Amino acid sequence: MKKKVALATVLAALAVALTIPAFSSAHTVLTAHATGGQIVNPGGGDPKGAATFVLKVNRVKSRICFNIKFSKIKDATSAHLHKGRAGQIARPIVTFFDRGVANSPQKGCVSAPSRVVSRLKRKPAQHYVDIDSRSRPNGAVRGQLSRN
Repeated sequence: MKKKVALATVLAALAVALTIPAFSSAHTVLTAHATGGQIVNPGGGDPKGAATFVLKVNRVKSRICFNIKFSKIKDATSAHLHKGRAGQIARPIVTFFDRGVANSPQKGCVSAPSRVVSRLKRKPAQHYVDIDSRSRPNGAVRGQLSRN
């Protein structure tokens, strides 16, 4: 009888242990509302432009899936993820799209280094997203990321 109880206890613990990675590997949803007023470079952003970013970050697959909707940015060319707090300027670390001229919405998935994905999941507010355009190649709109 004691062996059956011990075996049942071990099997229950094993079942719990096996489900934890399944929950921790689920994607994390991050969002940002980007505006021209958040651009901090000297040229400034597009005062009429706006965008909504929804990112699904998957650490296990080292992948970021994105859904970017933007308006009043008629000559959008690219969108990026940057490591930087509000008010900071940083180089892009992930490119979501890079086209001659892009229309809204833009959707897809991109691979990213696992360290970038892990850091993004842990500290989303230390990252921002932006959209560049032909008329504003250093940023038409920008937004800080936050966890939903």
